[in-house]
Amino acid sequence: MTGAELIMIGFGLAVQALLGAWHLYGLRLIKKIRPVGDEHPHLGVLAAFWGLGILHFSEIVLGAAAYALALTIPAAGNISQVEGSQAAELLYFSGTTFTTLGLTHQQASGPIRLLVMLQSLGGFMLITWSATFVYTIWGELFRREG
Repeated sequence: MTGAELIMIGFGLAVQALLGAWHLYGLRLIKKIRPVGDEHPHLGVLAAFWGLGILHFSEIVLGAAAYALALTIPAAGNISQVEGSQAAELLYFSGTTFTTLGLTHQQASGPIRLLVMLQSLGGFMLITWSATFVYTIWGELFRREG
């Protein structure tokens, strides 16, 4: 492995650790502020859903920032830019990578591909964690409705 590849792996693992902590505290905040009253119990589930959408979008933005930072390293490689601003392109690339779709007109080349792979793994883990969170909230609602 080259030095640039090792740097991208280390950077990707650091980004994953940051996103894991960000997600944990985001979930705690969502759980704390969601409505839990008996008058409109489904609002708690909807609030969690909307909160998770915002949380995931912020994680995609953090991924785009990580790509922007990585691209300042000359040996990192590049992500092809087809149209629009670099910020919009990186946000789009980060979103498709985070959701593990990976279906985009953009291509990563060079060591930065390792960062892309780690973001895809992290996104899958965070989305799964979120699904479990919503499932738990939904289960609480059904137990209360009895």
